[in-house]
Amino acid sequence: MHSSFLRAESSELSKLMAAETTYIADYLEQHKDEILNRWRQAAESEVAQAERLAKMDDRELLDHLPALTEALIGVLRGEEGSQVEIDARRHGHQRRLDGYSVVDVLWELTTFRRVFLGVLDEASAAVADWIPVDGSKTILDLLDLCARAAIDQHVKETEQERDAAATKAGILETQRQRFLSTLSHELRNQIQPILFALQRLKGGEPTEPQLRALDMIERQTRQQSFLIEDLLDLNRREIGKIELRRSLVDLRECVQHAAETNQAEVDLKSLDVKLELPSDPVYAQVDRERLCQIANNLMANAVKFTPKNGTIVWRLIQERGWQVMSIRDSGVGIRAGDLPHIFDIFFQGEVPANVHQGGLGIGLPVVKNLVELHGATIEAHSEGENAGAEFVVRIPASPD
Repeated sequence: MHSSFLRAESSELSKLMAAETTYIADYLEQHKDEILNRWRQAAESEVAQAERLAKMDDRELLDHLPALTEALIGVLRGEEGSQVEIDARRHGHQRRLDGYSVVDVLWELTTFRRVFLGVLDEASAAVADWIPVDGSKTILDLLDLCARAAIDQHVKETEQERDAAATKAGILETQRQRFLSTLSHELRNQIQPILFALQRLKGGEPTEPQLRALDMIERQTRQQSFLIEDLLDLNRREIGKIELRRSLVDLRECVQHAAETNQAEVDLKSLDVKLELPSDPVYAQVDRERLCQIANNLMANAVKFTPKNGTIVWRLIQERGWQVMSIRDSGVGIRAGDLPHIFDIFFQGEVPANVHQGGLGIGLPVVKNLVELHGATIEAHSEGENAGAEFVVRIPASPD
């Protein structure tokens, strides 16, 4: 008897709650426009949101918040709650396309939640926001689900877009490295036959004008060869393929090699090159070819930025634990603002009018990389424009 009474009471309570839920659904249906208007008013009360709203037309608004309202009303009428999550995810997707941040979406849905609950309270203060929907969820649960689903979709798509962009960037970088390597090798393959042909022509007793022309062709060809080697080294650096073959090297030989290699350009500009080198060998455990490349690039840089009749001075000195190689020129100098970036890849400061042509911004970065591979350091110094420049390389001294 008692059990039957409880079942009857429970059934009656369920009917009352169902009737009240239907009433609330009807009430919300009648006040959908009011929910949207209140949301507008709340948004317009905040400067940032008002500015955003001014750029949105009614279609943009009506595509989203009313859809969420309809889905919530549908659940109150006994429909599946999954539509709420579907509409919320669609909302998050569209807002991301509209340029909303996660914070913007969260603000929007928090405001929607507050407005919706306010209208719900007016419908029935007795049941308010905790009104049960399907035995396990309440209106609050569904409103929170809206926010979670929308933000989750926004974040998910943003991460997918970021991952896709990272993958694309990785592919492009691989293609760039492959192209650079292939191009450099193909260009280098053309250099040696040209130099060989030039030597054959020089051996054929050319006239003085012809010899000058051949010297010019050889000089420019060798400069192209240096540039190609720098390009190759950039690629090797990025993929970690530069290997040093160390041996005991007299650093004076590398300085002399750099001076000889650039002699033609030195003569053209009538530069005064001084080699202030010790009479005794200055030894270091280095890769001879790479160390000579460092010296040659520094010499070529000094020649390029030193005007006619200027001066270039090489020095080799010893400091405690270091062999120090420096080159100072009387050239155009380096601006104070450019000095911190002088070793950055592809960086080029403003080229003065008295310099025929600037570089590609790869010579000094290559030098810095090769120097650091040796466990050495390099510094650039300049008092500014037209005050010359000095580059100082410190190489670990060989143990006695």
